[in-house]
Amino acid sequence: MERKLNVIAFISGGKDSFFSLLHCIANGHRITALANLYPPNIGEQAELDGDLNSHMYQTVGHSLVPLYADMLSLPLYRQEIRGKAVNQAKEYHVSGKVMPQSNAANSTVDEDETESMMDLLRRIKMEHSEANAVCAGAILSTYQRTRIESVALRMQLIPLAYLWQYPELPTSEPRDDSLLKDMAAVGLDARIIKVASGGLDEDLLWENVCAPVTRKRIAKAMKRFGGSVLGEGGEFETLVINGPLPIFRGAIQVQEEQRKVIRGDADEAWTAFTGGTVVNKDGEQTGVPDWLEKLRRPDLLDETFNELLKTANDEDFHRREENAGVPIIRRSLDNFERRDQYHIHTGKWTSRISNISASYAGSDTNAQIERIKIVLLSIMEGLVHRSVHDVVFTTILLRSMDDFHTVNQRYAELFASKPNPPARVTMACGDNMPQDVNVVISVVVALDSDPFRRCLHIQSRSYWAPANIGPYSQAVSVPLDSNSEGALVYIAGQIPLIPASMDIVTQAMLFDDATSKSKLADFRLQTTLSLQHLWRVGKVMNVGWWIGAVAFVVANDEDIRHKASITALVWEAIHTQKYNARLKGPETAANDADFDVWDHQRDNSRNFGTEHENHSLPDFAYLSLFNADDPKPRPDHGVVPPFFAAQVAQLPRNSEIEWQALGVSQAPTKFVETVSDHGNSITACTVASDGIVFGYVGIKVMDTMTNINGQVEQSLHLLQRRCNLVNAANGHKTIYTSCEVDCIKVKAQLIPCISIWNFRGEELAAAIVLHYEVGDASQRVEAGDIFFGKAS
Repeated sequence: MERKLNVIAFISGGKDSFFSLLHCIANGHRITALANLYPPNIGEQAELDGDLNSHMYQTVGHSLVPLYADMLSLPLYRQEIRGKAVNQAKEYHVSGKVMPQSNAANSTVDEDETESMMDLLRRIKMEHSEANAVCAGAILSTYQRTRIESVALRMQLIPLAYLWQYPELPTSEPRDDSLLKDMAAVGLDARIIKVASGGLDEDLLWENVCAPVTRKRIAKAMKRFGGSVLGEGGEFETLVINGPLPIFRGAIQVQEEQRKVIRGDADEAWTAFTGGTVVNKDGEQTGVPDWLEKLRRPDLLDETFNELLKTANDEDFHRREENAGVPIIRRSLDNFERRDQYHIHTGKWTSRISNISASYAGSDTNAQIERIKIVLLSIMEGLVHRSVHDVVFTTILLRSMDDFHTVNQRYAELFASKPNPPARVTMACGDNMPQDVNVVISVVVALDSDPFRRCLHIQSRSYWAPANIGPYSQAVSVPLDSNSEGALVYIAGQIPLIPASMDIVTQAMLFDDATSKSKLADFRLQTTLSLQHLWRVGKVMNVGWWIGAVAFVVANDEDIRHKASITALVWEAIHTQKYNARLKGPETAANDADFDVWDHQRDNSRNFGTEHENHSLPDFAYLSLFNADDPKPRPDHGVVPPFFAAQVAQLPRNSEIEWQALGVSQAPTKFVETVSDHGNSITACTVASDGIVFGYVGIKVMDTMTNINGQVEQSLHLLQRRCNLVNAANGHKTIYTSCEVDCIKVKAQLIPCISIWNFRGEELAAAIVLHYEVGDASQRVEAGDIFFGKAS
């Protein structure tokens, strides 16, 4: 169960930081101390001079911040902001661990205003050694969130951002100002103290932003002039003066003569303060505080996925589940006929380095991963001519999940200097791993220019989707062409963690009905929640269509048929038109997941107004449907992207399900219908006209089957004919199988599994994913001894 945290709450005085504080308490955590950063040369003149206009800190109204110690009866620690925004990148990163003193970092880091938080947190930690978390009010600003995460993690504190993507989460109210309505519901009184946008006049100063009439005025202005109704683009700033008992023991009172309006350039005006007092409140609350009952915490599942869970639990669904599969044929496995050899495939957009292992380094896992790192770096520099910064996706295979922590530590060192590590999927394959091999790593390397890539790397707990539990990004996109917006999106494996607590979800956590707490009922819930995580990450990355997906499943022989069928049927259901209608995003500025002060000030061409294009997933507008025998495109009804389930030994956090998928963003996709040949299924799609072909092949089980090399070659020939490819064997293959296969002979990345299941819930001997780049003469396939790059 969730560990209760002792939280240092960063407060600026604004509404978001205080509302985040309330959510920390609602989630059972304890506020240990308040933290605030203020502008240099504090005093009356600084107050008159107004805001620093920092992307990071709100400083207008800073002279009243000391009153919060009395108002909340909590210790308040303050620190002067030193330096300036030296690093103005959207994402912030400082390699290395916690720095013991402010001059321990290089001068560039010392000068950045972000590092002022480090000094402040050191002071607080000295006084409150029990503190183990930090909260702040980031909603949609990647600029702010990544800076808080960088500082918190270097100080070994858990970052909490309960408001992250909050406007995107389930609510019964219209989403444009639902956050402000939620603040009003708990009695938060946040006064506007700065306006800096067309349509927001100075007569709004000192109005309560949560009041209905104020919300209406702001919404009207943002619709006319463009901007965020939440103030995310710096349109206005607020100062909290009151809130619910018993958290707010008092209220700030400022007389009219203690407020002065200062006018700046253009539409800018703010309030300067010459004084204020805290007035204590009368009365104490007993039992559950009223504000806790009124505070809206977003439901774990949104409407679409709640309906999907109901579908997964209905009787018809169960009957299909019962009829699925065939008796499992157990085989004696030795999947890697040749150990410690790698395979390289280089195309136009990516290079793939597969099956790197190091059993020759000895039986110690730490020694093997260290050797793998040396080999990978040697290959990158010597053959691929790229750096580890260009790795966008990794697959990590372990013999045992007991080695996860050791491998994670060593693996993280590869990407310590990179703000956004690659997306990845990790699993333990148990005895299906080759003899003496504890770790196998395969990587996808982007050959594009780095500035065109887009990453999602969230390390804070929130209600939205799980924070990273290791050195990986949730997603990385690789452009198909620097002249267009089309991209492939690599999504990391998603497991069924409750985002706010990072616990694996069970029925018992959500429902009191004991009859619903069966093992498979838990699995249905976990399958649905982890698929929702995949969807939310995909939508933020503008995924419109899934090229294909795999569900990694942990199960015993008795349950695997049922669990594989559950994943297949849920994948099919979410792609039907019945559910697609409910997946449209809201027509609000908040729906732009990239809305950021940083974006707003650097890209004036973008529209941050209330009119925003709907974004559906799946978006059938991307799709044209073809039959290889009849090349005329047809309507897209009933199209479901390729899918299979792979049974493995273990998954991270003892999860029983992990979804992993490849998406396409803003690129046309031609879908070739599934065909069958001697029981083997073939599905393919072409991305970006004649750009990349992805083929999915399911090889059926035969009782006498041991080695599948021949079936792999036959299937590739069939795929080649169906998709008019020049030579499918030259494409990169990933083979998921429980049979023997010579991965060097067939030139493939290998994922050794206990069993494989298709979208019909039928067991397969293997599933093959082909990545073929059309018209690329530079494609090459190389295989080499893993001793390449071995230190002498």
